[in-house]
Amino acid sequence: MTARTRTLIAAVAAALAFGSILGVVAMRSFGGETIVERLSKATGVALAADRIERDGDAYVLSGVRARTRGGGLLAFAERARVEPRGAGFDVVLAGAQLFLTPERVRGDELRGLAAQGSAFNVTLHDAALTIVSGGVPEPLAAIDGIAGRAAVGSEGFTYDLSGNVALGDARYPVAAHTETDPAGATTQVASAAALPVAVLAPFAAGSFVRPQAGFLRDVEVRAGPAMTATVRLDDVAFTLGARAFDGMHGTVAVAGDGIGSRALAGRLDGTVPFEAAGEVHDLAPLLWLRDGSNDLRAMAHLIDTIANEPQLRSVRVEATAPGLAFGQYALATDHGPLAISVLSIDPNEPTLHFDTALAENHIVSGGERTSAMGVRTGAVAGVNGDYFDIGRTYQPQGMLVKGGTLVRGPTDRAALAIDRRNNVTFAEFHIHGTLRTPHGSMPITEFNDWPPGFVSVITPDYGKALSGVGNATFVALAPAGAPSHYRVTKVVRPGGDPAITFGVAIGTRVRVPLPNVGDAVDLSYALDPPLGEGAAAIGGGPTLLRDGAWYEDPHAPAPDERNYRWPVVALARQTDRRLMLVAVDGRHPERSVGATRPEFAAILQRLGAVDAMALDSGGSVTLVSRAPGDANVSVRNVPSDSSAERWVSDGLFLYSSAPRPSIVPVLAAPTPVPEARPTP
Repeated sequence: MTARTRTLIAAVAAALAFGSILGVVAMRSFGGETIVERLSKATGVALAADRIERDGDAYVLSGVRARTRGGGLLAFAERARVEPRGAGFDVVLAGAQLFLTPERVRGDELRGLAAQGSAFNVTLHDAALTIVSGGVPEPLAAIDGIAGRAAVGSEGFTYDLSGNVALGDARYPVAAHTETDPAGATTQVASAAALPVAVLAPFAAGSFVRPQAGFLRDVEVRAGPAMTATVRLDDVAFTLGARAFDGMHGTVAVAGDGIGSRALAGRLDGTVPFEAAGEVHDLAPLLWLRDGSNDLRAMAHLIDTIANEPQLRSVRVEATAPGLAFGQYALATDHGPLAISVLSIDPNEPTLHFDTALAENHIVSGGERTSAMGVRTGAVAGVNGDYFDIGRTYQPQGMLVKGGTLVRGPTDRAALAIDRRNNVTFAEFHIHGTLRTPHGSMPITEFNDWPPGFVSVITPDYGKALSGVGNATFVALAPAGAPSHYRVTKVVRPGGDPAITFGVAIGTRVRVPLPNVGDAVDLSYALDPPLGEGAAAIGGGPTLLRDGAWYEDPHAPAPDERNYRWPVVALARQTDRRLMLVAVDGRHPERSVGATRPEFAAILQRLGAVDAMALDSGGSVTLVSRAPGDANVSVRNVPSDSSAERWVSDGLFLYSSAPRPSIVPVLAAPTPVPEARPTP
C-alpha cells in the first residue's frame, strides 16, 4: 500500500496527532533555539508559537502555527497544554484547526518524531479537520467535533478518535482507531454507521463516476499490510460514464487496487432493472472516481451499448477477468421476448487470449459439453463451436486450429482465426499441398477427414481407428530427416483397420500409383490465407456481417434455417477492434423466441458490430463464463434442448493469465463440474 493511500485512510488521525505534537515541538523551542533547529531538521516541521507560559510543571502555548515539509498538513491551535512525563510528554489540545492536502502528503512527514526517542500522548477536544485540494485550496470534506487520544513513540503511531463528518447542517459520526497484533503489526481502522454519498461528490466533480444520492452504510476501512474496505449501498444514485443508476443496493468490498461485489441491484436510466457483480482492478485510491480504469470503462461501454437497445426489460453485467465483461439482457420485440448474452472482449488486454478445445481431444469422439471443455482446459469464458456430425462421430464439419496446430482441415464454408494479438480474420480458408512419391504427385485436399476424395493428411488427433469405410488406402509415414521428408512404413488397403498414426489417406479419385513400404516421399501443405504463429481457428458460418452490412453468405450451412427464429450464436468485431461473443436464446416462447439470421445480424449491428460470423446454432448454442465467486465456468444462457446442455464437437474459449479474483469470495460450494458422457 502506498504512503498516499495510507494517509488518505488515516487522514483524520494523522492530521490530529500532528497538530497535537506541534505544541510539544514549540514548547521544546522555549528551552533554546538550537533544540528548535534540531527538532525541525528531524521532523521537517516549520512552526511558530505566539506565546508560551508556565502552568506548574506544564507549559501553555498560544497561537501555534505549523506546516510539514511537503505542505500536506497545516495546523492552527489557539491553545495547547504540554506536560513533560519522563522522556515523553502529555499534550492536551483544544480547538485545533487542521488542513490536509492529500496530494501533497509525503510518507515521511511524521517519521522523524519517533526517531527522537520521545513519546507523545495526546488528548484532543473539539478539533476540526478540513481536507482540501488544488493549487487554490478547495474544501473536499470536513470533520468536526473530533475527540480522543493519540500517541506517537518508538512503538509507532496509535490512536482512538471520533468525530462527525459535516455536510451542511447535518453531522454523521465517524471513528478511527489502531489495532496491534501479537507480532506488533499495526492496522488502522476507520468506520461509520452511515454516510451520505454526497461526501464523495467533491472528489468526483466532473468525473467518470459521479455519486449523487443515497447512503453508504456499515462503512469499515482497514489499512495494515494490505488495505481493505467494505460498505453497503443503500438506495444509492450515481452516474457511470453516460448512464444513470438509482436505487442501487448491495455490499461493495475494496482491496488493494480493486473493487468488487457479489451482488448489486437497482435501476438503469430510472426504469430498467439492473444487476452487477464481479471485480475490477487497476484503480488508484479515490482517483478511480475521476478516471475510472480500463475495465471499469469497458464495463460502462458494454452497459451503454446494451442500454441503447429498444424495449429493454432488464440488464445484468459482470466483470469476468481483466479485459472480459459479461452482459445479459432481455428485450421485448414484436415477435416475442428475447434473452441475449454477450461477452465483451478487449483485444489489447495482454493477459487474455483465445484458443479452441476439441471434444475428448479427438476429431471422432462421443462429444463433450461446452462447459466441460471449459472446465477441463481452465477457460474463463467461451461458446460452442462448429457444426458437427451429431449423434454419430461428432466430427466438426469445418476447420479447427488449436494452439497454432492444424487439427481439422477447412471446407468451403466460412471460418474465423484469431492470432496471438487477438486480431480476427474472417475468411473461407483452403488447404493446398502435394504428396510427391516415386510414382508421381497427388494433391492434398483435406486434413483429418475420412474417407477423402483425393488425399487427406491423417494425424493421431483423428481419434479412432480408420474403420475402412469407403475405398481409401491409408499410408503410414515416419519422419526422414528434413521437415517435409518421410518414409512409408505401412500401406493398409481398403477394408483394412489401421491404427491411427501419422500418414495420409488416399481416395479413389487419385490416378497415380500408390506408394510402397520403404518409399521416400515428400509431404507439404499450407492454409490459404495463412495463419500467424500460435493462432486459433474454428469453422462455422454463415458470415452475417461484412463492413457493417448484412451479408448473404452463398456457402451458408443449413441454408433452410435462414428465416427460422431459433437459438443463434456468433463472434463479432466492432469498429474499435473490440470483440463480442453473442448468444440469443430460442425455443422458449415465454422467455426468448430466438432470431432469424437477418434479425440476428441486426442485433449485432445495434451492438456496434461491423463483421460477424455465426457458429453452430439451435440446441448447440451454449455460452459459458466464470461467474463471480466461482472457480470454473458454467452455462450462462438457457440452451434449448429442454434447457439441458448438448454434447458438441468443439468450442471457442477465452483464457486469462491474470490472478484469479480475490475480492469476491469463492462460493462455499464449488461450481459443479459438468456431467461427462458415460464411458461405454
